[in-house]
Amino acid sequence: MINDSNYREIVRKLVTETSRVSKGVNLQNIASKGEGERIRKCFVPSPGHLFIGADLSQAEPRVQAHIMWTKYNDNSLRQIFIDGQDLYTTMAMLAFDLPKEYCLDGSWYDPVSKTGGTVDTKDQAPPTAFFPRKMMKQGILALGYQQTERRFAETMNVSLEIANMVFEKFDKSFPSFKQMVQDTVQFMRENGYVETIFGRKRRFPEYKKLAREVKNNEPRLIELYRRRKREKNNPKIQAEIDELRKKKAQLAAMEREAFNAVIQGSATSDIIKINGNRIARICMERGWKMVASIHDEIIIEVPIRDVTMETISLFQDVMCNSVADIMTVPLKSDVVIMPRWMEEYKPEDWDFENCRPKKER
Repeated sequence: MINDSNYREIVRKLVTETSRVSKGVNLQNIASKGEGERIRKCFVPSPGHLFIGADLSQAEPRVQAHIMWTKYNDNSLRQIFIDGQDLYTTMAMLAFDLPKEYCLDGSWYDPVSKTGGTVDTKDQAPPTAFFPRKMMKQGILALGYQQTERRFAETMNVSLEIANMVFEKFDKSFPSFKQMVQDTVQFMRENGYVETIFGRKRRFPEYKKLAREVKNNEPRLIELYRRRKREKNNPKIQAEIDELRKKKAQLAAMEREAFNAVIQGSATSDIIKINGNRIARICMERGWKMVASIHDEIIIEVPIRDVTMETISLFQDVMCNSVADIMTVPLKSDVVIMPRWMEEYKPEDWDFENCRPKKER
């Protein structure tokens, strides 16, 4: 068991360990698009078996909503999930005060002409238009990583005015989100670690040392900036500036990682591991096989005779309810049947009596 008193010793042992053990196949590195999709489709179940896969839908925003509710008594994000609404569409409607038709996937809105529509690509929309749903989906990531309005505008290829509007509306609609990010980073600065909602720690043992170094380097960096103005094209000055800025970038990266460790660590690490442990025990009891855990997805292999709605419901219960005693936000999972990896059929599209897709009947 790793704890606060022994973790340095354990890390030191792991770093100096020279033995080699098989780690299996890292399926997470196989892309789900392009050539990666073709490779994934080469994975087939054993004869007389099928794959059943389940993933968590929007797990990270659900963790954020849980923290906002339990720590800040802010129900703004949580209520969207309780009502079973599409997250980003609802967020866009709240943030921009727009009708639903302007906030669907692929819909745009032009604040200049006050009109909107739906297109396949941004090029088909007016140059002053933006995509509210896509903007909110990217916005929740940008704010979580403490991105500036200017950087967000560049990333989304929109005007700074629109970027400012996104941030302002987001802050107003979800008032504790920014505070949650700031408090998480500040906790790491003071304590050198952060915790997931399940109590697992991610440590940043080098942060305080690096922070002191960056602070001490600040006068030198200001001096170098001034010298660069006077001595243009001096490669030595620029090289030293780049080196000092690299340390500032490392510090900023640690702060982004701190928030990510709480949110992603809770969602696609802790919850998926808890779900995986439970489904693995069920597989052992029933003679099934747990094939893989990939990001927020778990895949099992079951005999054709066991591909039933009861199995689908059991898998869905594992994914959605294994942490229901901790999470104050409902989890959602989509379960699919796969004759091969990436060839997916929803339960309503599957003929369970004949064990084949309904379209083949």
